[in-house]
Amino acid sequence: MIELSEKDLSLIVGGDNVYPVVCKNMKNIRHQRKITQQKMAMDMMIDQSTLSKYESCRRNPDLNYIMQFCSTYGMTIDDLINSHY
Repeated sequence: MIELSEKDLSLIVGGDNVYPVVCKNMKNIRHQRKITQQKMAMDMMIDQSTLSKYESCRRNPDLNYIMQFCSTYGMTIDDLINSHY
């Protein structure tokens, strides 16, 4: 289980808009690891069209998805938000 700090929660729930950073970093991580959208969508148990919307910032991923993404790809939420992939 991933624990969230107060800072993580404030960023995700009503604080600064981190979604564009999260979306961009998720897409870049997928590219770096040479994973197709189809494979990542299957790994994350979502539709490929949903993943596409997340990556293009047309839809914000929910907290459960962000936590699952971090767990699946071995990083913390802080890594995902603050790193530049």
